[in-house]
Amino acid sequence: MTVVREKEEGTSRPGSRRTKRSDHELVLVVDDEPQVLQLLKRVLDRAGFETVAISDGRAAHQAAVEWRPDIILLDLMLGAVTGDQVLTDLRRDFRTRLIPVVFLTVRSSIKDKVEHLLGGADDYVTKPFIGEELVARLRAVIMRATTTRDLSPLTGMSGNADILREMSDRLKAMQEFACLYPDIDNFKSYNDHYGFIRGDDVIKNLGSIILEVLEENYSGEHFAGHVGGDDFVILTEPRLAEEVASEITRRFDEAVPALYDKADRERGWVEFEDRTGNKHRTGLISLSTGIVIAKPGAFSSAPALAARAAEVKGVAKRIPGSKWVVDRRRPPEARHR
Repeated sequence: MTVVREKEEGTSRPGSRRTKRSDHELVLVVDDEPQVLQLLKRVLDRAGFETVAISDGRAAHQAAVEWRPDIILLDLMLGAVTGDQVLTDLRRDFRTRLIPVVFLTVRSSIKDKVEHLLGGADDYVTKPFIGEELVARLRAVIMRATTTRDLSPLTGMSGNADILREMSDRLKAMQEFACLYPDIDNFKSYNDHYGFIRGDDVIKNLGSIILEVLEENYSGEHFAGHVGGDDFVILTEPRLAEEVASEITRRFDEAVPALYDKADRERGWVEFEDRTGNKHRTGLISLSTGIVIAKPGAFSSAPALAARAAEVKGVAKRIPGSKWVVDRRRPPEARHR
């Protein structure tokens, strides 16, 4: 396998997530023809991209995990594996499912183009290609991905539509999985006291912690999304649910003191004014998580599961401090059978 990176500044150690250099978009190029790789690298370098180029399709998924590119340029025919197989692996992994993918291939029939675009590719470029057109297509796909793809604009995580779609797919497949619903306690008072910019930093902090914990305890069943505000959803294996909740809670609690000014941190509370002018004091923020185990056939729909998870989260929020609560009750659909 050949792995080549253009513009070596800012490289990261093998096996780690790369550190993005300035504002240059990173393109992962996967093609088993050395001459094509060299040509693509020259074209993309001149256009101002950073480039990671690999010649072995079997390494494409792992390279995407390590580098987290802004876009992937993927040859359709890669010898031992196909571009379709690589795309399937990318879309199944919570770490890479939202990275846009452009196929590059000699197959130019309308049937092939339609089939692969409907199969999940973001664009389809045929060989031989014109450099200027290829660059324009890549930039257009990146622009669409950042403006129209179902992402939370604050955290870059999957948004509501993708969350509901993932939950629905697992329920339809009769898959048993855990649904975690983390929510920040006392967040409104923090936001009112410090302002929305620092409030956004708290939300982004929690989003980063969630992704870090899931990555360090990786499972192919992991999924994470940002519902909005200070609400998140995590889907994972039932056996990992409490371990994941525990580690996310621990790291969040460790991060909390640094989110406060020294005086507020030492007092252990903040003061804010409500709409009527009355002043209130609330304690420091904490994290409450509701956990529901979705057994096959237990929930009729994603909204039903989401409602149960929100209910369990509400139970957790009534307990002071950071904590998680696991729903031990039978699901409502199961009770009526």
